Amino acid sequence: MEDDGRRFDTAEFDLAKHYPRKKRKPPKFFGEHTVPRWVYRIALILLLCVAGTLGWMNRDNLAPANVVEWVQARVVGMGVGDGFPHTIAGTAVQPQNFLSAEKNICFVSDTSLTVLNSTAKELVSRQHSFSSPVLQISGDRMLIYSLGGRGCQLESLNHTIRKISLKQNLIAGAIARRGGYAFITEADGYRGELTAYTSDGREQSHYWFADYYPTAVALSPDGSMAAVTGVNTANGVIKSAVYLLDLNNTKVQKPLAVYKENMLFDIDWNGDSSVTAIGDRSAVLVDAGSRSKTEYSYGGKQLISYSASADLLVLGLSAYEGAADSDLVILNHSGEKILSPSLHGTIRSVSVYGSAVAALCGSNVYFYTSSPAGPAGTCDAGGDAKAVALRDETSAYLLGVSEIRMVSSR
Repeated sequence: MEDDGRRFDTAEFDLAKHYPRKKRKPPKFFGEHTVPRWVYRIALILLLCVAGTLGWMNRDNLAPANVVEWVQARVVGMGVGDGFPHTIAGTAVQPQNFLSAEKNICFVSDTSLTVLNSTAKELVSRQHSFSSPVLQISGDRMLIYSLGGRGCQLESLNHTIRKISLKQNLIAGAIARRGGYAFITEADGYRGELTAYTSDGREQSHYWFADYYPTAVALSPDGSMAAVTGVNTANGVIKSAVYLLDLNNTKVQKPLAVYKENMLFDIDWNGDSSVTAIGDRSAVLVDAGSRSKTEYSYGGKQLISYSASADLLVLGLSAYEGAADSDLVILNHSGEKILSPSLHGTIRSVSVYGSAVAALCGSNVYFYTSSPAGPAGTCDAGGDAKAVALRDETSAYLLGVSEIRMVSSR
């Protein structure tokens, strides 16, 4: 090949001078991930939501005056017992003094107050000297008073908070979720007197009844209002009244409603604004916020058992004493019927927890749910069962003649 006079450089061409190389990232190994920041933000938001929800659910217990007591109660409630059945040694327990609270079972016999957790561990065992004891519960606090007497005890899981001796005979008592309490007593020159106390035992207010004999009282969660039932007669006809009293108002307050030929004898305040008054011929459901009210008539049937919550009212009704069948009526707080099954036998006791209902009838416990509405199971109660108290939506405590048992719908 001829040389045409041009020369070519045969040295290697340096590409790096003209095209700079990009730095390579070190290779990632399996399992190495970079978590985006938005994941941490979402996790933080969820944690704050959970903390806020728990705080709201326990807002009454987390008041400054109750924090230490609430923490101590949680510690006391820890531990495992021998399980159910649990023997009741030689004492009598009335069905109305057999109550479930915070998933524990609380009951007052003719001699003592007892609280058991769900494993039958004894959390409380304290003596009292009341001949006709009545038990009221709200949260972790319990009120025991002597019906017709003058003695009272305010209790927690940790200790006896205080013992009280009143100047007049007791007609009824109530305790608020945040610790306040109130008593209705006889009063010279009046039909009755309501005395309300703060959680630390100071007298908050008095109210004297001039037109109706008060029969029962319930307190709002913060203890600022009282719901009271009262009865009287006019021209041979019985009349009942429902009061919603502002305990910070010293003026005379008129009844919210008056009902003829219906003796209201019990009242309950559940949740923030749900008030339920129970009579011998009808029940009255009240929204304390709007002051609206609904009366539910029993239709001529006899009331044999009842239980109420913030959302539900449960009634056991019978055509007559000793009838072969009973009606279980489940109402929402607007007075609308959700379920009304007929059960064979007498419905001796009913209980409500959330959307669940339990009815003790014959030798069985019947479970129902209001959402969705329908039956949720049946279990054997034993022939000696006197009362049922739901622990949660699927299990319940049973009061027998000499022992306490636990049953389940599953």
